[in-house]
Amino acid sequence: MADSENSVIVGRHAVAQALAEQPKAAGELLLAAGDKNAALARLAEAARAAGVKVRRAPRQRLNELAGGAAHQGVALVMAAYDYAPLEQIIVAAQAAGDAALVVLADHIQDPHNLGAILRSAAAAGAQGLVMPKDRACPLTPAALKAAAGTASLVPVARVTNLSAAAQELQEAGLWLLAAATRQAPPPWEHDLRRPLALVVGGEHKGVGPRLMSLCDMQASLPLAPGVESLNASVAAGALLFEIVRQRQGDR
Repeated sequence: MADSENSVIVGRHAVAQALAEQPKAAGELLLAAGDKNAALARLAEAARAAGVKVRRAPRQRLNELAGGAAHQGVALVMAAYDYAPLEQIIVAAQAAGDAALVVLADHIQDPHNLGAILRSAAAAGAQGLVMPKDRACPLTPAALKAAAGTASLVPVARVTNLSAAAQELQEAGLWLLAAATRQAPPPWEHDLRRPLALVVGGEHKGVGPRLMSLCDMQASLPLAPGVESLNASVAAGALLFEIVRQRQGDR
């Protein structure tokens, strides 16, 4: 059964995309009181056309809803966010055959990183993203804004045990590729033209040892001297598009 959680989308671009792609999931559009910006007026018009209630609210209320994200004077209150069951993602990945691609986000705690990883996963054609329920950032307003409207394109599952979920993906025929910080070959030395689950570690500790021990392959991006590691979402994006590159042409 799908998990659910209330969500708020903030920022003009993200709100516009949500109104265009999932108007039935929108509950209410809040605009900053006294803000006469033409872009906000257009959003209000689009919301009313979609049957979404529009009202003005104090900027402080928008600040609270945004949870630290830059809301640009607008917040779209959505119905409860429906997290997908892991089984839904597994079925979609199996249907994709050799093009199967799932991202496992291992205890990502920064909402901007989570949103950016989700956006890259959508751009790379992933069938889903899986993350743990504990010690990880959920899809907060800041994460949804960083995802720039792509949260509706990629199912997201939250699981109690990410290692167990990884084993289920392996049993379904996916190979696990871990993003390592050092001491691993670059991704282009692996054949990535196969069903894959990319495992991306958290900002401070990387991929956990139990999950890493399950992975079939490890890859690290070569970095210039003095650079310890890349931001988690940057590393995820680079690895995802090496997978796309290999799948679209010769290695």
